[in-house]
Amino acid sequence: GKEIPGQASLVFDVALLDLHNPKDGIAVERQHVPEHCERRSQAGDFLRYHYNGTLLDGTLFDSSYARNRTYDTYVGKGYVIAGMDEGLLGVCIGERRRITIPPHLGYGEEGRGKIPGSAVLIFDIHVVDFHNPSDSVGITVTYKPSNCSVLSKKGDYLKYHYNASLLDGTLLDSTLSLGKTYNIVLGSGQVVLGMDMGLQDMCVGERRRVVIPPHLGYGEEGVEGEVPGSAVLVFDIELLELVSGLPEGYMFVWNGEVSPNLFEEIDQNHDGEVLLDEFSEYIQAQVDSGKGKLAPGFDFEKIVRNMFSNQDRDGNGKVTAEEFKLKDQEAKEEHDEL
Repeated sequence: GKEIPGQASLVFDVALLDLHNPKDGIAVERQHVPEHCERRSQAGDFLRYHYNGTLLDGTLFDSSYARNRTYDTYVGKGYVIAGMDEGLLGVCIGERRRITIPPHLGYGEEGRGKIPGSAVLIFDIHVVDFHNPSDSVGITVTYKPSNCSVLSKKGDYLKYHYNASLLDGTLLDSTLSLGKTYNIVLGSGQVVLGMDMGLQDMCVGERRRVVIPPHLGYGEEGVEGEVPGSAVLVFDIELLELVSGLPEGYMFVWNGEVSPNLFEEIDQNHDGEVLLDEFSEYIQAQVDSGKGKLAPGFDFEKIVRNMFSNQDRDGNGKVTAEEFKLKDQEAKEEHDEL
């Protein structure tokens, strides 16, 4: 054309940005692998990781660090570009690796956003944690007393200390720093399901590490400002006290024989009706004298109100002799009807 005359010698000053071959696969450089790696990621796992994404010339196009939030995704399922899907397989928790991805396994000829077409991509990643939706709670006993015959069960009242952290060691919470134990009724829904599972069959003085996947912890949402979404949690626990609970379904039991004239004893003014105050005073007296036992760990007034409302079958605030029945009497009547 007009720009280049015939027989001209040409001089090109070239800056090579990148190069690849259509036959290239990804390249993985393991920059740091933790000494202890109990498990490596596989297809179907859910990973949380940080990354810096750059071009081959060092130009930064994206960073999870800048957003102060991990990138969370399933791997091996096509949720991310093919090169990243492959590069995130076989990683350890805490591992750092560099993944170089050719364009046909990245964003192709078109590119995306700040990524030019046909660009080779470099991702420097740090794996924070991962889990599989089929994972259950992991329990490792770190100390067990020689006398370990009484084991925790549903309904027991437990007092324990814990340190809560993420898998990368970040401390979330600790009862030791507060100087007081955490107290719950096991199996009553007062803690996340994974903790309820992790505290089962434990004896006083025992210490264990409980690893809870997010679907048995705080889920995809987490707890704002406290627990990241989809985080695997680690609890180091020491059980300090155990008060045996009552049989399932019971909030009060007798320690001896039940009086055959129970309703008359509760009906202190003998008017044929028991009010909440009369009922509450009687139950309190039985507990104080050791004749009866309430389910440990629950508020006394709430238990009594629930017991009273169960007896107040017509809901008029009074219990008559006809309404009043012990739990085993109710179960027998139901059985007879069936």
